[in-house]
Amino acid sequence: MKGRLACLISLVAVTACADIVPPAQREGYEYRQILGTDTLSFKWDPSLLPVKIWIADDSPLRSHLITAISRWEQAFVYGEFRATLVSDSSRADIIVRNAPPTSGAGLRLAAFASQCLGETTYQLGSAPKTLQLPWRVHVWPASNPNATGIQDCYRITVTHELGHALGIINANHAGALPTDVMYRDPVADGLSERDRNTIERLYHSRTTLTAVPRP
Repeated sequence: MKGRLACLISLVAVTACADIVPPAQREGYEYRQILGTDTLSFKWDPSLLPVKIWIADDSPLRSHLITAISRWEQAFVYGEFRATLVSDSSRADIIVRNAPPTSGAGLRLAAFASQCLGETTYQLGSAPKTLQLPWRVHVWPASNPNATGIQDCYRITVTHELGHALGIINANHAGALPTDVMYRDPVADGLSERDRNTIERLYHSRTTLTAVPRP
Protein backbone atom coordinates (compact mmCIF):
# COMPACT_ATOMS: atom_id res chain seq x y z
CA MET A 1 0.00 0.00 0.00
CA LYS A 2 2.81 2.46 0.82
CA GLY A 3 4.43 1.82 -2.56
CA ARG A 4 1.19 2.51 -4.41
CA LEU A 5 0.57 5.74 -2.48
CA ALA A 6 4.09 6.85 -3.35
CA CYS A 7 3.17 6.47 -7.02
CA LEU A 8 0.75 9.35 -6.68
CA ILE A 9 3.28 11.87 -5.35
CA SER A 10 4.77 12.98 -8.65
CA LEU A 11 4.83 12.20 -12.36
CA VAL A 12 8.31 10.69 -11.97
CA ALA A 13 7.07 8.34 -9.28
CA VAL A 14 3.99 7.53 -11.32
CA THR A 15 6.13 6.49 -14.29
CA ALA A 16 8.46 4.38 -12.18
CA CYS A 17 5.69 2.56 -10.36
CA ALA A 18 3.66 2.08 -13.52
CA ASP A 19 6.59 0.19 -15.02
CA ILE A 20 7.01 -1.94 -11.90
CA VAL A 21 3.33 -2.73 -11.33
CA PRO A 22 1.57 -2.70 -14.73
CA PRO A 23 -2.19 -3.22 -14.85
CA ALA A 24 -3.37 -6.77 -15.39
CA GLN A 25 -3.38 -7.83 -19.06
CA ARG A 26 -6.97 -8.21 -20.23
CA GLU A 27 -8.75 -8.58 -23.55
CA GLY A 28 -8.05 -5.88 -26.12
CA TYR A 29 -7.12 -5.54 -29.79
CA GLU A 30 -4.15 -4.70 -32.03
CA TYR A 31 -2.76 -1.16 -31.63
CA ARG A 32 0.42 -1.40 -33.73
CA GLN A 33 0.76 -0.56 -37.42
CA ILE A 34 2.57 -2.92 -39.77
CA LEU A 35 4.40 -1.00 -42.49
CA GLY A 36 6.30 -3.32 -44.80
CA THR A 37 8.75 -5.17 -42.58
CA ASP A 38 8.45 -2.60 -39.77
CA THR A 39 6.12 -2.75 -36.79
CA LEU A 40 5.29 0.79 -35.67
CA SER A 41 4.10 1.63 -32.19
CA PHE A 42 3.91 4.94 -30.33
CA LYS A 43 3.03 6.37 -26.93
CA TRP A 44 3.50 9.81 -25.41
CA ASP A 45 6.63 10.07 -23.28
CA PRO A 46 6.06 11.55 -19.79
CA SER A 47 8.49 14.36 -20.68
CA LEU A 48 5.99 15.63 -23.29
CA LEU A 49 3.01 15.79 -20.91
CA PRO A 50 0.67 17.51 -20.90
CA VAL A 51 0.22 17.00 -24.63
CA LYS A 52 -0.62 20.36 -26.23
CA ILE A 53 -3.71 20.31 -28.46
CA TRP A 54 -4.99 23.16 -30.64
CA ILE A 55 -8.51 23.62 -31.95
CA ALA A 56 -10.23 26.82 -33.12
CA ASP A 57 -12.26 28.59 -30.45
CA ASP A 58 -15.37 28.54 -32.65
CA SER A 59 -14.99 24.98 -33.89
CA PRO A 60 -18.12 22.80 -33.51
CA LEU A 61 -15.73 20.05 -32.42
CA ARG A 62 -14.33 21.93 -29.43
CA SER A 63 -16.73 20.64 -26.74
CA HIS A 64 -16.42 17.12 -28.15
CA LEU A 65 -12.63 17.36 -28.00
CA ILE A 66 -12.82 18.33 -24.33
CA THR A 67 -15.04 15.29 -23.76
CA ALA A 68 -12.61 13.05 -25.67
CA ILE A 69 -9.61 14.27 -23.65
CA SER A 70 -11.44 13.53 -20.41
CA ARG A 71 -12.47 10.07 -21.59
CA TRP A 72 -8.94 9.04 -22.52
CA GLU A 73 -7.32 10.59 -19.45
CA GLN A 74 -9.71 8.63 -17.22
CA ALA A 75 -8.80 5.38 -19.01
CA PHE A 76 -5.36 5.32 -17.38
CA VAL A 77 -4.62 3.89 -13.97
CA TYR A 78 -1.52 6.00 -13.30
CA GLY A 79 -2.19 9.19 -15.28
CA GLU A 80 0.08 8.20 -18.17
CA PHE A 81 -1.69 10.65 -20.50
CA ARG A 82 -2.65 14.26 -19.86
CA ALA A 83 -3.52 16.98 -22.36
CA THR A 84 -4.21 20.70 -22.41
CA LEU A 85 -5.68 23.04 -25.03
CA VAL A 86 -3.39 25.78 -26.34
CA SER A 87 -4.21 28.97 -28.22
CA ASP A 88 -1.30 28.86 -30.68
CA SER A 89 -1.39 26.12 -33.31
CA SER A 90 2.35 26.52 -33.95
CA ARG A 91 3.00 25.21 -30.42
CA ALA A 92 0.62 22.27 -30.63
CA ASP A 93 1.52 18.58 -30.56
CA ILE A 94 -1.91 17.73 -32.00
CA ILE A 95 -3.94 19.97 -34.32
CA VAL A 96 -7.70 19.34 -34.66
CA ARG A 97 -9.76 20.79 -37.51
CA ASN A 98 -13.40 20.59 -38.61
CA ALA A 99 -12.43 20.13 -42.26
CA PRO A 100 -11.21 17.35 -44.55
CA PRO A 101 -7.44 16.94 -44.81
CA THR A 102 -5.54 18.40 -47.70
CA SER A 103 -3.41 16.07 -49.76
CA GLY A 104 0.11 15.61 -48.51
CA ALA A 105 2.63 13.29 -46.94
CA GLY A 106 1.90 11.23 -43.89
CA LEU A 107 0.36 7.99 -42.69
CA ARG A 108 -3.43 8.10 -42.62
CA LEU A 109 -5.89 6.53 -40.19
CA ALA A 110 -9.53 6.93 -41.22
CA ALA A 111 -12.98 6.44 -39.70
CA PHE A 112 -16.35 6.48 -41.43
CA ALA A 113 -19.85 7.10 -40.12
CA SER A 114 -23.10 8.06 -41.82
CA GLN A 115 -23.10 11.72 -40.71
CA CYS A 116 -19.39 12.53 -40.46
CA LEU A 117 -15.91 11.35 -41.40
CA GLY A 118 -12.63 11.38 -39.55
CA GLU A 119 -8.96 11.06 -40.41
CA THR A 120 -5.79 11.34 -38.36
CA THR A 121 -2.38 11.67 -39.97
CA TYR A 122 1.14 11.45 -38.66
CA GLN A 123 4.51 11.63 -40.34
CA LEU A 124 7.66 9.65 -39.70
CA GLY A 125 10.71 11.76 -38.88
CA SER A 126 13.87 12.01 -40.92
CA ALA A 127 15.82 10.05 -38.29
CA PRO A 128 15.08 6.33 -37.87
CA LYS A 129 12.36 5.35 -35.41
CA THR A 130 11.03 8.88 -34.96
CA LEU A 131 7.63 10.50 -35.41
CA GLN A 132 7.62 14.17 -36.38
CA LEU A 133 5.05 16.23 -34.47
CA PRO A 134 2.36 17.44 -34.85
CA TRP A 135 -0.37 14.87 -35.28
CA ARG A 136 -3.25 16.20 -37.40
CA VAL A 137 -6.85 15.25 -36.65
CA HIS A 138 -9.67 16.03 -39.09
CA VAL A 139 -13.38 15.45 -38.48
CA TRP A 140 -15.92 16.86 -40.92
CA PRO A 141 -19.51 16.41 -42.16
CA ALA A 142 -20.16 13.59 -44.62
CA SER A 143 -22.54 15.92 -46.50
CA ASN A 144 -24.83 18.20 -44.47
CA PRO A 145 -23.21 20.02 -41.50
CA ASN A 146 -26.67 20.31 -39.95
CA ALA A 147 -27.69 16.68 -40.47
CA THR A 148 -29.68 14.97 -37.73
CA GLY A 149 -27.27 13.25 -35.37
CA ILE A 150 -24.21 15.21 -36.53
CA GLN A 151 -23.26 16.25 -32.99
CA ASP A 152 -23.42 12.65 -31.77
CA CYS A 153 -21.27 11.64 -34.73
CA TYR A 154 -18.76 14.38 -33.95
CA ARG A 155 -18.52 13.32 -30.30
CA ILE A 156 -17.93 9.65 -31.17
CA THR A 157 -15.54 10.34 -34.04
CA VAL A 158 -13.42 12.90 -32.17
CA THR A 159 -12.96 10.37 -29.35
CA HIS A 160 -12.00 7.75 -31.96
CA GLU A 161 -9.50 10.02 -33.73
CA LEU A 162 -7.88 11.16 -30.49
CA GLY A 163 -7.36 7.48 -29.69
CA HIS A 164 -5.25 7.25 -32.84
CA ALA A 165 -3.16 10.24 -31.71
CA LEU A 166 -2.57 8.48 -28.38
CA GLY A 167 -0.98 5.58 -30.27
CA ILE A 168 -3.73 3.19 -31.40
CA ILE A 169 -2.42 3.29 -34.96
CA ASN A 170 -3.39 -0.02 -36.53
CA ALA A 171 -4.65 1.17 -39.92
CA ASN A 172 -7.15 -1.69 -40.26
CA HIS A 173 -8.52 -1.29 -36.74
CA ALA A 174 -7.72 -4.99 -36.39
CA GLY A 175 -9.64 -6.78 -33.67
CA ALA A 176 -11.81 -3.81 -32.69
CA LEU A 177 -15.53 -4.56 -32.36
CA PRO A 178 -18.62 -2.35 -32.87
CA THR A 179 -18.79 -2.01 -29.08
CA ASP A 180 -15.33 -0.37 -29.09
CA VAL A 181 -14.89 3.34 -29.90
CA MET A 182 -11.85 2.36 -32.00
CA TYR A 183 -13.95 0.26 -34.38
CA ARG A 184 -13.42 1.40 -38.00
CA ASP A 185 -16.99 2.70 -38.34
CA PRO A 186 -17.37 3.95 -34.76
CA VAL A 187 -20.80 3.84 -33.15
CA ALA A 188 -19.90 3.45 -29.45
CA ASP A 189 -20.31 6.74 -27.58
CA GLY A 190 -17.53 6.27 -25.07
CA LEU A 191 -14.68 3.90 -24.30
CA SER A 192 -15.32 0.19 -23.87
CA GLU A 193 -13.47 -2.03 -21.43
CA ARG A 194 -11.50 -3.34 -24.42
CA ASP A 195 -10.53 0.23 -25.41
CA ARG A 196 -9.25 0.86 -21.89
CA ASN A 197 -7.43 -2.48 -21.78
CA THR A 198 -5.75 -1.76 -25.12
CA ILE A 199 -4.51 1.72 -24.23
CA GLU A 200 -3.20 0.49 -20.86
CA ARG A 201 -1.37 -2.40 -22.54
CA LEU A 202 0.15 0.02 -25.08
CA TYR A 203 1.42 2.41 -22.40
CA HIS A 204 3.03 -0.44 -20.47
CA SER A 205 4.78 -1.90 -23.52
CA ARG A 206 7.94 -0.94 -25.38
CA THR A 207 7.30 1.20 -28.44
CA THR A 208 9.33 1.77 -31.60
CA LEU A 209 8.67 5.46 -32.35
CA THR A 210 9.90 8.49 -30.42
CA ALA A 211 8.21 11.86 -30.93
CA VAL A 212 10.35 14.67 -32.32
CA PRO A 213 9.14 18.05 -30.98
CA ARG A 214 8.27 20.79 -33.43
CA PRO A 215 11.13 23.16 -34.31
